[in-house]
This record gives sequence, C-alpha cells and structure tokens, in this order.
Amino acid sequence: MTKRSSTSITKKSSSARTGTGGKKNVRWNGTPGLKDHRREAILRSVATVLQGSRSSSLTINDIADELGMTKGNLYYYFKDKQDILFHCHMRSMEISLRALDDALAIGRTPVERLRILLISHIRGIIEDGFGGILQTDLEKIRPEQRKRYIRKRDQFESGVRDLIAAGVSAGEFECNNVKLAGFAILGGINWIPKWYNPNGQFSSEKISKEMADYFLRGLRPGAITAGDGAESGGTEDLASNGKRGLAETGVWK
Repeated sequence: MTKRSSTSITKKSSSARTGTGGKKNVRWNGTPGLKDHRREAILRSVATVLQGSRSSSLTINDIADELGMTKGNLYYYFKDKQDILFHCHMRSMEISLRALDDALAIGRTPVERLRILLISHIRGIIEDGFGGILQTDLEKIRPEQRKRYIRKRDQFESGVRDLIAAGVSAGEFECNNVKLAGFAILGGINWIPKWYNPNGQFSSEKISKEMADYFLRGLRPGAITAGDGAESGGTEDLASNGKRGLAETGVWK
C-alpha cells in the first residue's frame, strides 16, 4: 500500500464532481431554501471534499469553494470549522447506529446480525461520504461536542461487542477477547476511506460483503488455535486471501 500525503486538500473545479459509483455530486446553487436544507448541503460538501481528496486536512475555504459560497455565509449556518466537523462526525455515527438497529431487527442469529451490520456500516462509510471524517482529529472538536460524539460512538462499539459476545455464547464465534476483536474489526473499517477508490472494478456492495465475510471468518470456531500460531487455513491464510481479494477490486493501493 502506497503512503498518501496528508497535505491540505487541493481545490477542485467549480463544476459538479463525480462521486462514488459514478454519481455526480451537485453543488448547492445558492437559491433560497430552509436553513436545515442548506446546512445539509454544507455537510454533504464536506463529505465530497474529504472523499475526493482522501485527506484528513480540511479548511473553510475548501468547503466554501465546493459550495460556491463565501466564508461569511458558511458562518451563518455553523459557528466555525469545529462545528462543521462535529456535525459530520455525528451524521456518520447516526448512519452507523441506524445500521445497528436494522441488523438487530432483521437478523435471526448473532452471526447473521453482525454480517448485516458490518455490510451496512461499510456501505455507509463508502457511499455516504462521511467516512472520510473518521480520519480527522477528534481533538479539533470542542470538548463538550467531543463528549457527545464519544457517547454515540461508544454506543455503537458496545453494540458490535454485544453481537460478538452473543455469537460466542451461541457457539457461532470463538473469541477470547471480545473488546479487542471489536476494535480490530472497526479499526479496519475506519481505514477504508484511505484506500477506497470509487472508480475501482468492484462496487461498494461487493467490497462490503467481502470485507464483512473476511472479518466473520476470523471469528469462526477453529480460525485460530489456542496457542500462538495459526492453523492451516487460519488467520495467516485469511489475511492473505483478504488482501488478494481487495487487490483484485482495483481499490487496494
């Protein structure tokens, strides 16, 4: 995987941009509308900038340029850059928590629920564009807002761990450290915006299913021995197979 620069985002053309799956991200045209609608357009522009650049660096000028607005107009809808980042983080978490609710309602077994959740969570990060916000520094958000986001994030992470623990109890998973397994899975997913290429060979749906199944195989009984090594067809082989699969999609960099 090649190392990407973390330099500031380069401003793009003022024309409509092509987003995930070849869809065009249409800029807000400045016409009158409800304040909430304009706020939504601003948040979507942040997602577009982050998704297109795959960079954690973001400036008010980048957002204003994407929307064709002045910085003064932006400050009418949000206090400052910190406020914009906070709402993007919260929007990303809302998508993930909705995926958790859907998985609990639809799935019949722990493994089925976790698979539904992971697929929806990955697709949300890829398709909605807010996944790029996961690479921004939480320290840039005000302490009180950071606490609000962390409560939501902890709620989601707890939901993932509960599904893993339920799978262990049902004999569907084998895991000695549920918390560590949850961190490993979610950490891998959070890194997707760094390497994902919307113009790659495979769709977001296929990628999300392959990655979800890869994580689930690592939790299956017998995937890892009780000792410190991997069985034939265990962790080492799974990691190799997973990387080959992603390389074939044209999105692994």
